[in-house]
Amino acid sequence: MLLTSGEDVDKQFRVKLIVRRAPVLASINWLKQAWAIFIKAPLNWVLMFIILGAIALLGQIHPFTAVIGILLNPFLTAGMYKSVVAIQNQQTMQFTGLFSPLKETGCRAVFIRLAGLNMLASIPLSSLAVVLMQQQQDNNLQMPLVLLFVMGFVLVWMIFAYAVAIAYFLKERRLLAIMQASFVACWRNIIPLMVFLLLSLVLIMLTMPTYFIGLLVVVPVLNIAFFLSFNEFFALQVKATDDAVLEV
Repeated sequence: MLLTSGEDVDKQFRVKLIVRRAPVLASINWLKQAWAIFIKAPLNWVLMFIILGAIALLGQIHPFTAVIGILLNPFLTAGMYKSVVAIQNQQTMQFTGLFSPLKETGCRAVFIRLAGLNMLASIPLSSLAVVLMQQQQDNNLQMPLVLLFVMGFVLVWMIFAYAVAIAYFLKERRLLAIMQASFVACWRNIIPLMVFLLLSLVLIMLTMPTYFIGLLVVVPVLNIAFFLSFNEFFALQVKATDDAVLEV
């Protein structure tokens, strides 16, 4: 996507949205940085993700609470990301910052639209998951349907993985542009993201001896690390040449 400043600002700069390729083992650095961010306010991070877990559980009670949870998700995700940025900028971070984007009217419409689209995309996947569970109970699991479910799940995840961060931090409001940028970021960095997934599974498995209590630390660190991948894929830079091109 290329946005030009136009004649009214005397062509001072051009802005380009560029999805960068990260090194294969970039996730190791993401995790190191995430741990450094986590230990600066560990109690606040744990409380934040306890709240997120409680909201997720409430969403399982009734279809109405599920819809509320889906609509809240982009705002809470942005709040978590905003907390990461606060620590990166040497600012104070509180777990209540999780709810701060709810007060910001600028992102409200795009977040609600993204939540609605995500919910619509998830409906066929949920229906297919029910069919697969029934087939498993009947010992008649069909691999083509399993592959279809996996492919659909991965596609939806890629489309929405970075959608909130793009809308909130890059101030993009066009839904198609947001989803396209998220998909391209995942596609161009599929190998680093797969490495991150494998490392995440290893860290989660290491919490088994603690009866998964260790997830109170591992889950926040993984979420922080994932946001750091957004920083790397869409980092803003000013180049000294090429007419002061801004790369995002």
